[in-house]
Amino acid sequence: MAKREIWHEILINASSCELYEAVTDVNKLAHWWTTDVRGESAIGEKLEFWFSGFRAAVMEVTTLKPGELVQWHVIDGGAEDWIDTNVEFRIFCDQGKTLLHFQHSLWQEDAKAFPHCSMGWAIFLLSLKEFVETGKGRPHPYDMPINMWSPPQ
Repeated sequence: MAKREIWHEILINASSCELYEAVTDVNKLAHWWTTDVRGESAIGEKLEFWFSGFRAAVMEVTTLKPGELVQWHVIDGGAEDWIDTNVEFRIFCDQGKTLLHFQHSLWQEDAKAFPHCSMGWAIFLLSLKEFVETGKGRPHPYDMPINMWSPPQ
């Protein structure tokens, strides 16, 4: 079966080190994605991302290259379409500008959550940009109210 991927690029007015820290430090992840992040950002360790008491995803940290690259593999969680997908943050610097290439790959062709998650990632990457540039992001539950996905009761 064919695979799909979410791909976004965003220019961020910050150093590659600041951006890298924002996507690897558990406390900083909680300032732009979801306020409930658990675990350790180290190769082979797990990160859990919770949304209003719902454990959406458990990621295994697979690659950490300071100032350049962060990769996670989704191994568990309530967002079943995410399991066995990969999330990547690739950081590039060019002429004093920092560019983030974001990729969420290996989605099944029939994944029902794909369109919603693509929009969600775009919103949270804007939150990441705000956080790194101003010190204040818009993590869940303070994000834009576009969530069409509700956790099981």
